[in-house]
Amino acid sequence: MRVRRTAAAIVTAAAIGALTCGMETAPAQADPLPQFSPFGTTLFTFGDANFCTGMIGISMEATPGMPGHVLAHVTPLGYQRGPCGNTVSFGWVGSAGAQHQNVYVYTDAAPGDTVTLDLWVGMGPAKIMADTWPVQGPFVDWYIWVP
Repeated sequence: MRVRRTAAAIVTAAAIGALTCGMETAPAQADPLPQFSPFGTTLFTFGDANFCTGMIGISMEATPGMPGHVLAHVTPLGYQRGPCGNTVSFGWVGSAGAQHQNVYVYTDAAPGDTVTLDLWVGMGPAKIMADTWPVQGPFVDWYIWVP
C-alpha cells in the first residue's frame, strides 16, 4: 500500500513537471512557479548596527523566457532602531548543481527597495534556502519545480 502511494506521488509530480515544462512559446510574463515553503517566506533577524531587529521578505518566481532560472525578490520590511541592513545568503541545489549567492539589503524603519537576484538552478526540482549572514535567526527554504 505504501509503495503504491509513493509511486502515485512520483507519477503526479512528473506529470505536473511535464505540463509545466511542455510550453514552447516564450511567455510575456513569468510562469507560475510551483513551490512549497515549509517555514514561510520571511526572515526575522538582527541588523548590522544599533542592535536593530527587522524582517526581510523573500518571494520567488520563474524568469520570463529563461528556462532554469528563478528570480528571487528580497525586500527589507523595516528595522526597529534603523537604519540597518543585512547580507542575505542564498544557497540552492538543482539540476545545475549546488551554488550560492549573497545580496545586501538596507533600509530604515519603513520597507526598503526590493533587490532582485537571478538564480540559475536548472530545470526540474530544486531546493533554495536563504538566511542572513552571519546567521542571526531562522532560515527559510523553498522546494520548487523550475520550468
